[in-house]
Amino acid sequence: MKFKQHFTPKRLPRTLAIAAGAYVTLVALGALVGAEVLLRSKSRWIKGSFMLVARRGGKLLMPPLPESLSRDVLGVVPLNPVKGHALVGHVERRGPYVERPVLEESGVIQPGWISWVSSFVYNGTPAQLGADYENVVVQTPIGDLPAWHVPSPGDERDLIVIQIHGHGGQRSQGLRTLKAVQRTGAGQLFVTFRNAFDAPRVGKGYLSLGDVEAEDVLSALVWARGAGYKQAILYGYSMGGNIALSVLRPHFWPHPLPVRGVVLDSPALEWRDIIRRQARRGGLPQFIARPVGRMIERLVTYRSGQNFDTVDQLAAAPRFRVPILLFHSPSDKTVPFWQAQALAEARPDLVEFHSVEGARHIRTWNIDPERYEAALESFLQRVKE
Repeated sequence: MKFKQHFTPKRLPRTLAIAAGAYVTLVALGALVGAEVLLRSKSRWIKGSFMLVARRGGKLLMPPLPESLSRDVLGVVPLNPVKGHALVGHVERRGPYVERPVLEESGVIQPGWISWVSSFVYNGTPAQLGADYENVVVQTPIGDLPAWHVPSPGDERDLIVIQIHGHGGQRSQGLRTLKAVQRTGAGQLFVTFRNAFDAPRVGKGYLSLGDVEAEDVLSALVWARGAGYKQAILYGYSMGGNIALSVLRPHFWPHPLPVRGVVLDSPALEWRDIIRRQARRGGLPQFIARPVGRMIERLVTYRSGQNFDTVDQLAAAPRFRVPILLFHSPSDKTVPFWQAQALAEARPDLVEFHSVEGARHIRTWNIDPERYEAALESFLQRVKE
């Protein structure tokens, strides 16, 4: 009896060539998509889920979806014509529905309406928190950047906290800590930066991962000085943290307004490592994810001239001179936790590090708002002169 040979010596090179071609194609496609996301990511929509929300007294009832089941404190915003906003606490009951307590409420939260439910909590302006604010513009060489100014209570104009959102984010990311900052007596400026949502497009619209965006925050410091403020704290989320630390580079000294400290929430400190992690997180096997990560880095550098060394804040740690309050979580799947650990270990003289178990990326506040805000308020009171 004869058996057919499926892989003859003639067929083997062809099979290897097809496999090699498929491998190269997967790597190239993954790198092209990854580079585009890294260079241009922005969205007009705040992440969250739309769901039918019921009410029973001081509880809100929601379907068991990933967002409603998360460990986070959540925000609930009913769609028009109903207007209102609720802050809801941690899950108290699971089953055919999820039950959460209402912690704070503004307006009327009626039962039976489709609502936006999100761990980012707020999707509007400071008005969602009942705060008085003004729409202002930060003038820069590349155009006017929109910002929200929340004056300090009593309009003392001493310390201002400049809130800087992250990659693909919006100013509303910082609203979760608005009330805590107000309690310290500080004013606030919620800024954006070039090529982000609602900001001017420059050139091809590429982000520089914290490098050039730092110039826009310097312009925000100029605005704050003109508004009468005397000192500033920079507060950055994710890529916003990299921007804040980039402002500390020696060639930007002296600053238009003295920077007394920096607050970092889940900061992106070393981008090469983040790129490799995201390639693996995308479901690619290791033997493809690694070369995809390397090619993304090369493509980004080729297309935008990105210098990854310039935004390597771990390498820059020895030059930092101001106190740093740092929040990060081992559960963060976007920015590796080890980066925050490395910064804290490199500068124990400057860094106050809070590890928050179970938090998603830039949701460290959501796990325990009271503890987070206590650390934040204590830091702000300590570093201002």
